[in-house]
Amino acid sequence: MRAAIARAGKTYRGLAKSLGISEQAFYNKLNGESDFKASEIKVLRGELNLTSEEINYIFFNDA
Repeated sequence: MRAAIARAGKTYRGLAKSLGISEQAFYNKLNGESDFKASEIKVLRGELNLTSEEINYIFFNDA
């Protein structure tokens, strides 16, 4: 996820704002302390121009 954020030229603060959550909540989700909601994944897909394969790898890969 961090690589996708960097590639898209986005900031954690900006993405948190797009998701309607605090920057701390975004960090918690990014670090696996809490899960992203389906609606948040949808927003991130658009913000970061993620493919379906990237979505599956980032959010649904158990490895």
